[in-house]
Amino acid sequence: MVSPTFFQKIKWFISAIKATKAFKAVKIISAIVTLTVGVKSFMMARQMLAKGQDILANKTSAGGKLPIIYGTRRVGTQIIYMDTNDNDSRDLYVVYALAVGECEEIIGRSIELDGNPLTDSRFRDGGYIGSDKISSGSGSLNTVSQNGTGIDVGSGQFGTSPTSKYRYVFNLHHGAASQTADPMLVASMSNWTTSHRLDGVCYIAAHYGFDKEGMWSGVPQLTVQVKGKKVFDPRDAGQTFGNVSTYEWSDNPALCFLDYITNDEYGKGLPIAKVNTSTFSTAANTADTLVDNPYYNGSAQTITFSGNSGNSFISLPVSQTNAGLRWWQNKVGESITVTDSGGNVILNNVQITGVQRSQNYDDVVSLIIFINATLSSNFTNETGTILAKVRRFHCNGVIDANKNVMDNAKELLTNMRGIFLYVDGKYELEIEDTGSSTFSITDNHVIAEAGIAVDYGNKDQKANKVIIEFFNANKKYELDTAIVLHSATTDANDFTSDDGGEELEVKAEFSLVSDPYIAHNMGKAILTRSRNQTTIQFLGTPEMYKLNVGDIVDFTYAGLGFSGKICRVEALELQSDGLVSVSLIEYFDVYTWEVPAQEPLEDHANLPSAFAVKPPTGLSFTDSNASSTGRPFLSWNEPTDFPDYQYRVNIVDSSSNQVSNKIVDVENCDLFFLPVNANYVASVSSINVLGTESSPATLTFTVGNAPIITNDLQDAIITELKIGADAVTNAKIAVDAIQGDVIAAGAITTNKIGSDAVTTAKLANDSVTSDIIAANAITSTEITDGSISTPKLATGAVTTGKLAAGSVTSNEIAANTIVAGDIAAGTITADELAANSVTSAKIAANTITASDIASNTITATEIAAGAIATDQLAAGAVVASKITSGTITALQIASNTITGTQINADTLNVKHFANVSADIVSHTGSTVPLSVFGSAFQRGSTDFTTQTTSTGNFLPLAISNVRNNAKYQAIFTGVLGDNTGIFVEYSVDGGSTFIEAAGGIQDIDMDAGTFRTYVFVYNGTITGLGASATTTNWRIRFVTKHRSTYLSLYVFIDNTQ
Repeated sequence: MVSPTFFQKIKWFISAIKATKAFKAVKIISAIVTLTVGVKSFMMARQMLAKGQDILANKTSAGGKLPIIYGTRRVGTQIIYMDTNDNDSRDLYVVYALAVGECEEIIGRSIELDGNPLTDSRFRDGGYIGSDKISSGSGSLNTVSQNGTGIDVGSGQFGTSPTSKYRYVFNLHHGAASQTADPMLVASMSNWTTSHRLDGVCYIAAHYGFDKEGMWSGVPQLTVQVKGKKVFDPRDAGQTFGNVSTYEWSDNPALCFLDYITNDEYGKGLPIAKVNTSTFSTAANTADTLVDNPYYNGSAQTITFSGNSGNSFISLPVSQTNAGLRWWQNKVGESITVTDSGGNVILNNVQITGVQRSQNYDDVVSLIIFINATLSSNFTNETGTILAKVRRFHCNGVIDANKNVMDNAKELLTNMRGIFLYVDGKYELEIEDTGSSTFSITDNHVIAEAGIAVDYGNKDQKANKVIIEFFNANKKYELDTAIVLHSATTDANDFTSDDGGEELEVKAEFSLVSDPYIAHNMGKAILTRSRNQTTIQFLGTPEMYKLNVGDIVDFTYAGLGFSGKICRVEALELQSDGLVSVSLIEYFDVYTWEVPAQEPLEDHANLPSAFAVKPPTGLSFTDSNASSTGRPFLSWNEPTDFPDYQYRVNIVDSSSNQVSNKIVDVENCDLFFLPVNANYVASVSSINVLGTESSPATLTFTVGNAPIITNDLQDAIITELKIGADAVTNAKIAVDAIQGDVIAAGAITTNKIGSDAVTTAKLANDSVTSDIIAANAITSTEITDGSISTPKLATGAVTTGKLAAGSVTSNEIAANTIVAGDIAAGTITADELAANSVTSAKIAANTITASDIASNTITATEIAAGAIATDQLAAGAVVASKITSGTITALQIASNTITGTQINADTLNVKHFANVSADIVSHTGSTVPLSVFGSAFQRGSTDFTTQTTSTGNFLPLAISNVRNNAKYQAIFTGVLGDNTGIFVEYSVDGGSTFIEAAGGIQDIDMDAGTFRTYVFVYNGTITGLGASATTTNWRIRFVTKHRSTYLSLYVFIDNTQ
């Protein structure tokens, strides 16, 4: 494992410098730096489930960075905008951000809301999906305000007009640098303008129309399948690095890794000139190698399929034998070749972008394979052949931009067994794979006195069961496992038998793998390597420096009986004395593709859906003459197997004018209100307890007979026997129809008397006695003025509560009658006090609180010296304006009192802090390291003999991540003879103009006569860096005469100054 500063290490080595009498070489030697992943450095499975859930989650928290999507992946979103129109809760607008950078395609058909596809019947009115990749017409961005009621395009269906209103709309924006603001949001929301372009952000602008039927529950959780970033492919002559418009989408892991390490926005930003792109091309070719999956195993299979010209999918009829199995064995990301019945190739090596098996409850199964191409002809139940191939490695996943570069780089390398090297000043990529020896190591390369160590491994590193966790694309990228077991020789039926019956399990995670067969081979390599792990370590001669980590070598060492043993270089480390510490691991073919067992087809459960509601059956009309009630009515039957709660009955006349729309909870509806001799259309739909409504059953009918009314009845035909219980209601009784002789004694009880029904006229004289009057029933309104005299008052009857406000004046109060006990708390205010009447003698201790003192009342003259102590000060009472300048010194400040809120902005510098290890914000607004440095050296000849060298510029050195106004120290060292006009210079504009370094000697002249060692030191400040520039270029310039055998330049820049 390398340190997190891997990308910042200085890779320079001063080799075999012979010291003269005047020069002693200081060797600055770093280890050979390599980020080795390969087979052994897999990532232990720890948080794959949480990682998968996090990817699919919808986040609303502020801050953080948007992820990077490589290959194809189902992802959740970051909600960055959510609002309703003018506080109208009916129309909700949401912006779902998906990723940073331009993505190849947001696959709109794959959108799921709360885990349900848009084709689900619950989305009963359908909606619209538009894309900024379609310029106009059907499928282009919706451009109109969606406020108000939208059109119904059918349950689970999609509209075609970009200028219509819908129940839902999804406008797909792919993150181009030139993309424009969403036209639907601009038309619908006053706070979304044409300036809201979201350049470089891949997002979905969504509208949801809410209604009383409750189709949406809160803010829908949205996930969608996205084909991620376009990346640079050095194998394609039509692509130019840096010109993103020439890039193509790819899930090749080598190309995704190249994009990450060279991107300066979310990756490391390595210059392409520092990358050996030919090694990335070789690695990309290795990853693209096509191998067999187990179902086809190299042989095409018969298939029946259908599809229309222009479609990017084919469907498989379920009627063919093993239809589900045939569909399931085509994995997302694999390449298929399809022929028609005549043997003509209609799809040639095209990539599968998705598979879908769906079934609405009580409906047929649909099997679909989506492809990265379009059909050129129509096919209906065409019988042809299909052959699928797997690529050895791919990259389908999400890179978390909030993680550090090293962690993300390792995750990308793990996905392809990658080894990242720094060789001869350039970065290289190698995939650990099969190969042959390229170098022979013998006894002559081994420093015998240093010894040699051989480790044959131990049980702690061995496995007989490997579990690989990955995200299976065929299962909507859900967490899945591939299990690889050891093929035991002791007992072929027991994978533990070679290990004494002990299960040795290893669990590894590959978060960017989405194919079960690739996952299997990753596990197979880990298992095989764990059981063949002999390592050899020794100290080698400098010639070992020719090797790179990952090279395959043959090793001969007579002392241990090794003769031509094939090994792979696992680690190299350069020692201070020029020797190289070498670590080898025995080479064993852990890489050859193994065709695994078929992934079994999972059963598809036809589960009931809360949104699957069928219409009622047997809808019929009964006219008045055939009705037992003498009234026309509709009736129907409850739908079988689909529980419902209520029914909606909608009736229109022959001109489509609505006559009635009502909800009933029985299987019939009375129609007595309809005029006769007219035609009607009835629509009756079922509604379940969740409010989901079915499509309607319809019926056209005519009311031919009027219902029975009063005029149809003979006088006295209705007798007591004809009247049902509780049939006579208040509405049925005429005014004054009930007389006294009709009412039985005691029949009228309290609950039979209406409110205010008993008036004065209804009461007999003297009928109201004291026992009839309820307690507290008589109030002042019932008492005549002046009717209560003194004799009527009982002793103590007049209490405070009986006295009106202001009724007792000073005339009623005798002198000295009122004592302290008679005065209520808070009664005497400032108005009742005479001036200077309150003296210190009148104030009890602790009597006066803050609420008793008016603002600005107490001045310095009212406060006795030393009167105010800490206890008398309220929290926060002493503010800056109350303190005399210079009053507070260090003695007045308690320990741990000063926090960040007390320190003014820009007061503290980095020098005030200890152990600072974070980055610092530069003048560009981005972060740079606290310090950066660089070095360069050059020698005149191999043996350092006197040599005359031409004049000009030497030791070019570029140092990046420099902050404007940073301090620098430059050290120029040389073994110099006669020289005239030497300058140490730097440039802040990319090398166009150079400035002489400050704080040291310039225009150096010397007449040495012989070569001597000189050291020149310069100290100064970097100034003049542009608003976006962070690189300085350094050089040594010889103007007139130049004689040297060795030159070196070391520059240290302190960004904290």
